[in-house]
Amino acid sequence: MVELLKYPLTILSLLIALIVAKYTLGVSFGAVTEVSLEGVKFTQDAKGEIADLAGKLNGALAAIEELKKQAGSKETFSPRAQSEIFAATQTVSDQTAQLAKLSSVQAAGSPKQKGLIWIGDYKNGWSRVLLSAIDTGKQIVVPPDKLLSGTEYSVLGNMVVRDGLPSNDADYFRGRKSLGVIPRGTKVRLVRAPAAIDRGFAVQYWAEVESP
Repeated sequence: MVELLKYPLTILSLLIALIVAKYTLGVSFGAVTEVSLEGVKFTQDAKGEIADLAGKLNGALAAIEELKKQAGSKETFSPRAQSEIFAATQTVSDQTAQLAKLSSVQAAGSPKQKGLIWIGDYKNGWSRVLLSAIDTGKQIVVPPDKLLSGTEYSVLGNMVVRDGLPSNDADYFRGRKSLGVIPRGTKVRLVRAPAAIDRGFAVQYWAEVESP
């Protein structure tokens, strides 16, 4: 009896959590399309909202941890700390990645799904990089201008996908809609050469990618 109750209780808990998120955080997760042993599946819009919320929470937690380290100090966040906080906003947990991952199945004749992801920081070398060579699994070392359109790589994190290149302003990535998540290890193809955005504390590179 206990084993039989585990599944419906788990689903009920997830649904209650979603209701709480909707009315306390103002987050709408859209329609539930399927409830199965693998969990609850949502519409594509909900996937983007889940990914965006998870990224923001990760960034907030990283900022809180940094504030704890600077307790009593009047100094602002160092470039290293700002880079770490930003990185936290662009990657999510494995659990969130499974819940909000972009579908790899395309209908016949439909265009391939595309989006922008942050791939790392570069200045005289990569200080952070989220792409790896498919054959070796090792982080790329070539400079951004050598990352050519049509080249395939694997992503090294659960990457939040945006609907366009962020503007270099106060909103930055927050001004772009989240489409969902590309899970760690997914193979992607570059649509065009990465674009650089100088944020002061780091020169960040964004790449438009699609599934091969």
